[in-house]
Amino acid sequence: MKTFTLNVLGSDYKIKTDRNGDYVLNIGKIIDEKMKQMNKQYPQGSLGKTAVLSCINLVDDFLTEKQADQEQINRRINSLIEKLERIV
Repeated sequence: MKTFTLNVLGSDYKIKTDRNGDYVLNIGKIIDEKMKQMNKQYPQGSLGKTAVLSCINLVDDFLTEKQADQEQINRRINSLIEKLERIV
């Protein structure tokens, strides 16, 4: 297990993981960028509130992308079903 230091809004967080270093550091970069964006857009004066807003925003982005991926998969499946029905 390796230890990585992620810097988020000027604070260091030590993370122990078996994941690839670039992957872990990229996560830290994404979180730092999102928190800076949320802090600038909605100044809360509280690190905790900024973190919660950032989490809400990141989860929304994730679920929106996941839904779009699922819709694309469903369109592809329906297209393949239509092709099979024409053949049969």
